[in-house]
Amino acid sequence: MNNMKPFLELPALKVNQPLGTFYVITLSAEKLLSISFSEPMSYKDSKGNVKGSQRDKDEKRLRDIARYIDSVEMAFPNSIILAANYNQLGEISKDETERWRIVEKDNGVCTIFIPKQVRLAAVIDGQHRLNAFEYVTKSERFTDLQLLCSVYFDLPNSYQAFLFATINSNQKRVDRSLALEQFGFNVDDEPEKSWTPEKFAVFLSRKLNIDSTNSPFHKHIKVAPLNPENLFPDGQTGYWVISTATIVDGITLLISSNPKRDRIDMQQKSIFSGRNREMLSDTRDYSPLREFFISGKDQVIYNTIINYFKAVSTHLWAKAKGASYINKTVGIQGAFDLLKMILKRENSGSPDLIDFDKYLSKASQIDFSNNFFQASGIGRSRVRNAIGLASGLINKAKVKKTELAIFEALIANTPIHQKEKWIWEEEAEKALINALEKAKWNYDSRTVDLYLDSNYEDPFTCSSFEEFYTKLISITEEAFVAYLPADNEIAPEMREKFDEEDMVQSHLAEFEEQLNRLGWINNMN
Repeated sequence: MNNMKPFLELPALKVNQPLGTFYVITLSAEKLLSISFSEPMSYKDSKGNVKGSQRDKDEKRLRDIARYIDSVEMAFPNSIILAANYNQLGEISKDETERWRIVEKDNGVCTIFIPKQVRLAAVIDGQHRLNAFEYVTKSERFTDLQLLCSVYFDLPNSYQAFLFATINSNQKRVDRSLALEQFGFNVDDEPEKSWTPEKFAVFLSRKLNIDSTNSPFHKHIKVAPLNPENLFPDGQTGYWVISTATIVDGITLLISSNPKRDRIDMQQKSIFSGRNREMLSDTRDYSPLREFFISGKDQVIYNTIINYFKAVSTHLWAKAKGASYINKTVGIQGAFDLLKMILKRENSGSPDLIDFDKYLSKASQIDFSNNFFQASGIGRSRVRNAIGLASGLINKAKVKKTELAIFEALIANTPIHQKEKWIWEEEAEKALINALEKAKWNYDSRTVDLYLDSNYEDPFTCSSFEEFYTKLISITEEAFVAYLPADNEIAPEMREKFDEEDMVQSHLAEFEEQLNRLGWINNMN
């Protein structure tokens, strides 16, 4: 294999089980250590503030395992379990340039693509086996010995801890309740008032999937890759499925702009000594359903989501063609974005009574199978913009000038005159979207952290709007130039026509709320 390739390409065996699909591969210890990380579960303070799904490293045990690895009778038949696309910030990475992905051919043969330059796989189980290689004396064990791995894609951390606790439930070394208590898979056993936003979202996602009476998502939610279109090809008996990660993310963003912060704040008390949602009352957060969450009006939130997606089902899903993006990941993400917009527009004390039909009916004629919509962050924004423009939620001035005519044709259901999209333009937009999706908005310090590479511990911090805007322009330009052809005649012409400011401004329009909360003056217009 060409060592210059940015991805490892390995054969994989697909395994379907009730929790979700996973893929079995083999990797050398050397390669596995270079692309994975462990997040030890450890108490941060006397109040039991914890994170992660793993145990602390036991050096004595690691040395014992290392001696076994060096032995002639060494064998590790059990698999190391990995959560792919889970970064060291504790989030699922949506950066398309670095994500693990799976390609399945018609004959069922699978190939897994693993990024070489970034650690995007959390070790769910097998931490000690893997880390014991630090103490191995036989160098050939690193390169020649193959380790069995089971890979889950886009596995929310709730499920990571659940798997870890289930696998190790009969071992004294593991406190099963600690892992479950941290990540919320035992929500049914906890007081509802103690649920963090993430736990609440996990609970609702499960409820949406089993509610055969009311839920449009009944039997459509699965713990599966973020891009299930790669696993469930078009034409498979009309069935569509969305990952739990997509639904959990969508619900969480309705009640929290920073779920990790909220989780840490609530973990200052245990569930047995006063933990409750009211602990978040003093935290500034303008998520539209946050007050309903804090006050325990869970049924209102559930009914709001149910009623909204019933309207989505009636006006968009029911009219979708087989290859439509509206009931794929980008479509559901875009729909949740629109729900957030509607809730903010209505600002209703009874969000479950909002007339969602009046918004979505205006977008019912849009053909979401058009290849203008695509399975990426760009596709999500285009779904959102198309429905938003049709419904009047988005102003034309907030959309890229180069795409406005296409949106208007889609809304009017008239032929589209779409110019060829060059790869350098697409890559520039992807780079911009990835930077914005990873951004951390620090309202207390009035800064924004941009994570520009795999080093999540060293962000580029912007202290003003001007600095932030300039850096986004630079990111966009650099990606554009990197993909330009070497042809001296084409490159200058393409560069002259490329409007990076229009691209940045159109995507920043999605973040006006965050910019306003920072108190930054948005002088883009």
